Amino acid sequence: KRRMETKEKAEAESEAPVPDNDNCTSMESLDKLELELNAKSLEFEADSDMSDLEATADQLEQVMKNMETLLLDVEELRSSCSDQAGELLQVAADLRQQQEDLRKNYTQLSQELQEIMDSVEDLFGTKSAFEAKEKEAEKLNRLL
Repeated sequence: KRRMETKEKAEAESEAPVPDNDNCTSMESLDKLELELNAKSLEFEADSDMSDLEATADQLEQVMKNMETLLLDVEELRSSCSDQAGELLQVAADLRQQQEDLRKNYTQLSQELQEIMDSVEDLFGTKSAFEAKEKEAEKLNRLL
């Protein structure tokens, strides 16, 4: 876009009326002026292109810095996630071990409870048998 503007400007300047003095009266002088204008126009375009390139280079450099920062952040996140995954695996292993221990304890307590219930049942049976024998003894005492 800038090139077109500068070309149009250069063309407009080259078409502008040339002052009538001794330096510009010959065709050769006009050609020299036109060459100078074209050279200045090209110089302006080159300067403009260079500043555009410098701006683009600066933008690219900034993008590269941002990408490097993002890559560092990604590496930090990856490392952090890896550490957390390791910790979670350890916690899961600990929980499985605790679950197994609880299962064993539950089985043991269930067996102990069953033994206690059996003992209580035996005691009630013994008590009932004792009470029955006691009543029988009382009946025999009355008969005597």
